[in-house]
Amino acid sequence: NLPDTERSYYYQPDELEFQAKVVAVIDGNIILDRTQFYPEGGGQPHDHGIITKGNSTYQVVDVLIEQGVIFHTIFEDMIDLEPGDIVDGAVDRGRRLAHMRHHTATHVVNDAAKKVLGNHIWQAGAQKSAERARLDLSHFKRITNEELKEIELIANETVMANIPVEITWMDRTEAEQKYGFVLYQGGVPPGKQIRVLKVGDDVEACGGTHVSNTGLIGPIKILKTERIQDGVERLEYAAGEAAVKRWQELDDLLRLSADELKVAPEHLPETTARFFNEWKEFKKENARLKEDLASARVDSLISDAVDIGGFRVIARTLPGADIEELVKAAAEFTKESDVVALLASDLGGAKIVAAAGDMARENGANSGDLVREMSRVVGGGGGGRAELAQGGGPDAGKIDEALERGMEVLRESLVK
Repeated sequence: NLPDTERSYYYQPDELEFQAKVVAVIDGNIILDRTQFYPEGGGQPHDHGIITKGNSTYQVVDVLIEQGVIFHTIFEDMIDLEPGDIVDGAVDRGRRLAHMRHHTATHVVNDAAKKVLGNHIWQAGAQKSAERARLDLSHFKRITNEELKEIELIANETVMANIPVEITWMDRTEAEQKYGFVLYQGGVPPGKQIRVLKVGDDVEACGGTHVSNTGLIGPIKILKTERIQDGVERLEYAAGEAAVKRWQELDDLLRLSADELKVAPEHLPETTARFFNEWKEFKKENARLKEDLASARVDSLISDAVDIGGFRVIARTLPGADIEELVKAAAEFTKESDVVALLASDLGGAKIVAAAGDMARENGANSGDLVREMSRVVGGGGGGRAELAQGGGPDAGKIDEALERGMEVLRESLVK
């Protein structure tokens, strides 16, 4: 039974301080006869600010609209207000301006995207915040980097042209006849009268708050694009102060990276490419050395093999070896078909690898079973194929016990 709240933010968008009459106080919410506080809607977040009366100040932390009535949700537990009280409201200017910039920027980016990608694109969703905004567009393929740069350039040209942002209340039928259903890219608003926003060539029904001309948006920086589902591309961008801050962050990253590599920023691409290629070569060399080391270990340890059921079993700890070294060494051992290798390392806990040659497997050796049993001893787990398996656990102090357990399993399973 409450009257609709007068939405002053539509008619005096720059007056962020205002007076209003309290209509009701309901469950931590203040309802006024008029307000400059924008309620969440159309992808634009609600305003923040304060409502005051005398020495009492109430922080507005949420603003919602239900059936034409706007509810101002208050942070404080106690609200000492009565219907009929006159209060002062003040909207957080910085937050509102950031939302206005990002909302108007969304229309500008949408128009720029149409000019670059084609008129087939359709707004599939949008969200604005104080720090950034996103626009989801229907498009049949990934947006290329060159297309992205062109969209950003056209959007900023629209900003620099300082085009007026035109807002008109129109009869729905008249608006549809004049502009077509492209009006409803952001959704279909209720009512016979709709609020039509025109920014350059972009015309849409829109209930959000906006700057009065495109120059007030400030610079627009597209941050990234991603394909969120088949046929829908998402653009993320920042506008105004948020865009400047993002540029500064990127500049800091560039400078820090250049300082770390001790090169000028313009030489970063070639330097990182050179370092990456060198790293790949070092990785190859490291892998070759590990193979050589594994072969050397095989040559030195194969003579120490223990005979179990007529098969040669190597059960050894390789101190400081990583899992890759253990796997390579085990694979070298089991090139001989009558060999079973049980290898362990104390690097970062207990690492365990088992491998079995062809003949050993045919006669009952199973690396997966061996690793599971051995890993239980060191408080962990593992498994794998019959020919090769790996595992481990946190208790490196029980590695010798784990190797002995592996030998026990082999004594039970190997049949010559």
